[in-house]
Amino acid sequence: MEPVSLHRRVDLDVPVTELWELIADPANLASWLGDGVELDVEPGGTGSVVDGDVRRFVHVDRVDHRRSLAFTWWEHDDPATRSTVAFEIVALPDGGSRLEITETLAAGASTLAAAERAAQWEVRVCSLWACTVVAALVP
Repeated sequence: MEPVSLHRRVDLDVPVTELWELIADPANLASWLGDGVELDVEPGGTGSVVDGDVRRFVHVDRVDHRRSLAFTWWEHDDPATRSTVAFEIVALPDGGSRLEITETLAAGASTLAAAERAAQWEVRVCSLWACTVVAALVP
């Protein structure tokens, strides 16, 4: 079976520097990626993301400051949950930025697992968008 990749793209009315802070700072990640994030955002860094009753361990694979972040995450002792996530930031001509998110699930992931992850990304992207709106409203 081939790996399954999920793609999301969101255009945000924030400059690249602000979007970078939303994906590279663990406290900011916790506002949209999960309930709790402890992460050393540097190549080889490790940590965890807690989302509800799910705890995922994280290994940072790649960091390109203000451009991209990629990591592998998985639930404890469950290799079927291993996947890679890549965040790519693109500057937009109007001063805003685009975040492209790709999660590649392990080969053999079920259709149900892929659908659940896709739904989770929809919620996360909406939460990220809400963070940028609130930040714009609060000085």
